[in-house]
Amino acid sequence: MESRGERLSRAIKGRGISKMMALALDLDVHESAISRWRKDGPMSLENAARISQVLDISLDWLVLGRGEMDAHSAESLASEEFELVQIARKLRRNTLRRLLALLDDMTQPP
Repeated sequence: MESRGERLSRAIKGRGISKMMALALDLDVHESAISRWRKDGPMSLENAARISQVLDISLDWLVLGRGEMDAHSAESLASEEFELVQIARKLRRNTLRRLLALLDDMTQPP
């Protein structure tokens, strides 16, 4: 069974985060705290909840190892689907509408 630190490391990697400084800023902690947590150092419930929110992962999975990383969402996304969501969030509203229209058109029968 994975340790909490291993689960945290997997979540960070799974979310495509490579810069711990950016994550530390999002969590309002020092980079060294993330390093300690990844080595199974003590973590407050408040920090665990914040990590779960920032990384969009299941708190139950992170803290207790129960269920799946994405079990908190109604439908778990495959990594490719999550990547699409991340890209879509960066698009301007008009661009997103055009992309959705294109994708809708592509999924219609000939």
